[in-house]
Amino acid sequence: MKNVKRDNAIARFLYLIVGAVCGIFMIFSADPEKLFGTPREFALQMIFCMIIIFAAYFIQAIIHELGHLVFGLLTGYKFISFRIGNVMFIKERGKLRTKLYNIVGTGGQCLMMPPPWSENLKTSLYNFGGCIFNFLSGVIFLVLFIISEKGTFWAIFSGMLCAVGFGNVLLNGIPLQVGGISNDGRNAFLLGKNPVALRAFWLQLYVNGLMSEGERMRNMPGDWFFLPSGEDLFDPMVCTIGVMKYNYFYDIHDFKSAELTAEYMLRAPGLLGLHRNELLCELLFLKIFRGAEPSEIEALYTKELDKYIKATANYVSRRRLAYAYQLLYLKNLTMAQKCLEVFEKTVKSYPYSAEIENEKEVIELIKERAEIF
Repeated sequence: MKNVKRDNAIARFLYLIVGAVCGIFMIFSADPEKLFGTPREFALQMIFCMIIIFAAYFIQAIIHELGHLVFGLLTGYKFISFRIGNVMFIKERGKLRTKLYNIVGTGGQCLMMPPPWSENLKTSLYNFGGCIFNFLSGVIFLVLFIISEKGTFWAIFSGMLCAVGFGNVLLNGIPLQVGGISNDGRNAFLLGKNPVALRAFWLQLYVNGLMSEGERMRNMPGDWFFLPSGEDLFDPMVCTIGVMKYNYFYDIHDFKSAELTAEYMLRAPGLLGLHRNELLCELLFLKIFRGAEPSEIEALYTKELDKYIKATANYVSRRRLAYAYQLLYLKNLTMAQKCLEVFEKTVKSYPYSAEIENEKEVIELIKERAEIF
């Protein structure tokens, strides 16, 4: 917990540095007559620069993910999906499709199918590809800034892209865990520290690749997934295997084992904040589904978890949780029907058909359980 707070503090400091550098570029690239002219001209110049900063973050996010894509392809990885914001381009059964999906705390993500498992699996270029592209683009935009005429659009634009590009190198290259997610630098650090983490990294990408092709976890070998123990419980990368173990039990509808697995992994010191929140949501669902005492459910449904549930309301698993909460716990048939309609609407644009198939099965199990109560 102390390390997480430290990393968040470092990230906030780095964001301040990037903001300060953007301000410096703005002063040196803006038109002096407008910047120090009338209040109206100053305000318009500030608004213009802020728009450019937001555009720079968006463009550098694309450049960052392209870096992962290019260096992944160069080292034997295959394209699975490319996401910026909540727009995802995913290769599904040989065709490129557009879906809507987002992960809280990330601006984008490039996922790739790794080469066959090997203890010599190449990961460095794939992990640092985004930082390399951000750095190279930062150098290019710095040159453009230097040669651009002061006060022009290109001077301001290139200056902001330069600052944000170098800022992304620091924010993603320095090993940090921010917003419950490990950045590229921390992933590389963990892989170099623990050989079991390398297997976990490969397995996470490989399973995601299979699921993007429509493969269910229930059809994968169960011995792929295990519960970490000992020192591995302190490694965030290895803990992902325990999270996948939960997902495996959930997909075969062994909800008792799934609940035990979730409770076990929630005690793991190295569990990422993102995975912790996801498992808490799943544990809440499982308790609702088996008809646990209201005190158990209310103790789990904290204000912090409610905040996370609202932030991830567009997840298909959250739609399923909302349906179960209204139908099985609150027994509000009207709201449950509305939740079901939203669920059905969400699955139409959701990227993973294997997950949709399972969630539809669980929805039917929820309906059956409602007849019991």
